Amino acid sequence: MFGFAITATFVSYQLLTDSQSPIQRDSALMAVFVVLCPPSVLSVALDPEVGTNNYYFLWTLIALLNAGLYATIRALVSRRLQRPE
Repeated sequence: MFGFAITATFVSYQLLTDSQSPIQRDSALMAVFVVLCPPSVLSVALDPEVGTNNYYFLWTLIALLNAGLYATIRALVSRRLQRPE
């Protein structure tokens, strides 16, 4: 859920600060989002138009990949913590 929520927040921020918005994007905040959502690099390579079906499909895929990444990290950490030394 955490990975999916990060991606949803990232997309919401992008939609809130699009080119027609009076609010400008903060570069530092965008960098934090990229660090927290590594699959978002896919959006740079494909660069769909904001608001199209391709845009939402791509970001749904990115959200699932990011959720999978965080689930994998959680599983690895929980296994590591459960092992007796």
